[in-house]
Amino acid sequence: MQRVELRIPSIPIFERVVRASAAEVGSAAGFSPEQVEDLKLAVSEAVNNAIDHGNRGDTAKLVEVTFDIDGEKIEIRISDQGEGIERINVARRVIDDETLEAGYLRGFGMYLISALVDDYEIESSQQGTVLTLRLYRKERQQ
Repeated sequence: MQRVELRIPSIPIFERVVRASAAEVGSAAGFSPEQVEDLKLAVSEAVNNAIDHGNRGDTAKLVEVTFDIDGEKIEIRISDQGEGIERINVARRVIDDETLEAGYLRGFGMYLISALVDDYEIESSQQGTVLTLRLYRKERQQ
């Protein structure tokens, strides 16, 4: 297994560093261009959630991102130093003008992440939240 680790301050501009790293790691691991795009978007959403909701933009708090690559998958862990979250319901939602106007998109980032990765886990405590994402090589899923 190969590992890449990043630690960024809770400043939105640094999300780009993680997104670029996700692209390089996904490509180096031999994932398809489509999977690399999914990986970039999922990791970008997760890092933005960690900065905005987990660490609440506190620049003294870090977001840690770890990419573990093996023969069948990439596993990404995104950790914040926030106060934890309640259970998130990422059930499929109908997104239309009515729900947009009513402001029902809270949690939409997690819904998007869940649609982009093969599986995920959320662990949360008063010491922070860890979101683990997994993307499997498509040829191994068949």
